[in-house]
Amino acid sequence: MKKRVPLIICIFSLLLIGVISYGIHFNQLKKEADEKKELENLYYKQNIAFRLCSNMDIINYYHGIDDSDINYVVISIYTYNIVCPQNKLPIDEFIAYISEEYDSEGTPRIYSQPPNIKGYIDWFWTIGQGEDTIQKYKKYFIHFLAKKSRPPFWEMSYEELISNLEEFQKDPEYNPFLEG
Repeated sequence: MKKRVPLIICIFSLLLIGVISYGIHFNQLKKEADEKKELENLYYKQNIAFRLCSNMDIINYYHGIDDSDINYVVISIYTYNIVCPQNKLPIDEFIAYISEEYDSEGTPRIYSQPPNIKGYIDWFWTIGQGEDTIQKYKKYFIHFLAKKSRPPFWEMSYEELISNLEEFQKDPEYNPFLEG
């Protein structure tokens, strides 16, 4: 009987170590799954807000400016800058931000979004704010282009779009979003 006690203790200890190891491993897997889900959710919100991707199968992953409809991005940012002038988002700053998936330390840049980019995403996802306002602005801009006998914005080069948006910004006849 005395020889069985150490054997039972040894077996019990091994089982306990196994259960603890499994628990630690399970918690690590759960933590990794939660982090992955959080990252996918951040990418989803960013991709929808800036229309960086329209393929729902891959919308939860990083997409750069080359994957986007750049003209829609520009119009969206112009709209945001009019509605939220306190958080101006320069287009060049957004393009620089979105051009790299990772920072210099290998961390996804989405975790350290500049405040004005985060502000835009929050504004976009506010019910009745972002998307509705962008659609309204775009509608007036399309009307402006038609009245001026210009091509649709989706056929314009980046430079043409910027030029037309700047003109539209100053035209009180067509632009109901003028400040003041």
